[in-house]
Amino acid sequence: MDKGYEREQFRTVSIKISVLKKFKGFSKRQGKSHSMTLLAMVEFFEDNGISPDGRMHETIASLKFLIKRRFNAMVAIMRSIEKEQTLPTVSMIQALFEQELESDDGDEWDGDFDFIEQQLTETEQPTEPELLDTEITVPKIRYDRLQEQMDELKKDFIYVLDHVSVVGNRFGKDHLKLDLPLGAIEKYRRKLKNL
Repeated sequence: MDKGYEREQFRTVSIKISVLKKFKGFSKRQGKSHSMTLLAMVEFFEDNGISPDGRMHETIASLKFLIKRRFNAMVAIMRSIEKEQTLPTVSMIQALFEQELESDDGDEWDGDFDFIEQQLTETEQPTEPELLDTEITVPKIRYDRLQEQMDELKKDFIYVLDHVSVVGNRFGKDHLKLDLPLGAIEKYRRKLKNL
C-alpha cells in the first residue's frame, strides 16, 4: 500500500492504451505503484518549475560535463593570470628592490638619470670580439613588451603598405598614393613618439 494514502479511494482516469503501456513500464522501473509514480512526476515538475511540454535539450550527465569543462576553463584562466600578470609583477618588484639594495652602497640618487649616462661613458667600451663573447640578458617582461610593440609596429606597417597604390603619370615619374583616413597618420605619428 502507498504510505500516507491508505484511506484514500481510487478514481479512474481515461488514458490512451499506448500511453498507459508506457506509463506502466515507467512505474514498474521506478518500483512504485501507479499512484505514487504519478504523484512523484507531478511533484518533480512543480518543485523544479519546469513544464512537461518544455524540453531541457540536455541530459544531467551532459550538463555535468559542461560545468566541469567551464570549471577547467576558469582554472586555466586563473593560471594564465598568475603566469602572465602576477608573477611578472612580483619579479619586477623584486628587481626594483634588488636595484635599490645595490644603489644603497654609498651612491645617492638625486632623482636624475644623468648617473646612467655617466656610468655608460665611464665604463670601458669592449672591443668587437669581446662583444661577441658577452651575453646580454634582458628581463623577460621587458622582452615581452618589446616583442608586443614590434608586433604592433609590423601590423601597422603592413596596414599602411596595403593602402599604398602606384599612380601612373603621363608627363613624369609615377608616384605613390596613400589612401588612409585623415586621423590615421596622426595616430601612427603619436604611436611612434610614445615608443
